[in-house]
Amino acid sequence: MNEKIAEKTSLEISRFINAPPARVYKAWIDPVQLKEWWGPEGVRTRNLTADVRVGGKYRWDLTSPEGEEMSAFGEYRELIPGKKIVFTWQWDDDETWENRTSVVTVELFESGGGTELRLRHEKLPSEESRDRHSEGWNSLLDRLEQFISQ
Repeated sequence: MNEKIAEKTSLEISRFINAPPARVYKAWIDPVQLKEWWGPEGVRTRNLTADVRVGGKYRWDLTSPEGEEMSAFGEYRELIPGKKIVFTWQWDDDETWENRTSVVTVELFESGGGTELRLRHEKLPSEESRDRHSEGWNSLLDRLEQFISQ
């Protein structure tokens, strides 16, 4: 895959969260907390399982705002407490995702008493998919911010 295409099917989002990195990290790796904030606005989580360890798997069953039932799944590749989470991301029952695994990297940096969160999602199947995921991740991060600032 050439770099031009790779760039077009990747997204990166930075977000400042007013809490220390250890707190933000915990929200990502504790399944009880994950269930509280995970998913974009308007998306209903039917079930979320996360075996948070390197090689552990997660699965997220959701109902879209349009009422469509979907599932995303993957496995954890790297976990550095308070700093970094890397996991694969795939959609079930979607032809564009057959034999394709994208990768999500979440990095946390200490910044002005809070955390700068950088989320990178690479190897998406298309630019359209990238744009949809960009919207989804932004909405999900809004919910994370609200959850942490409660």
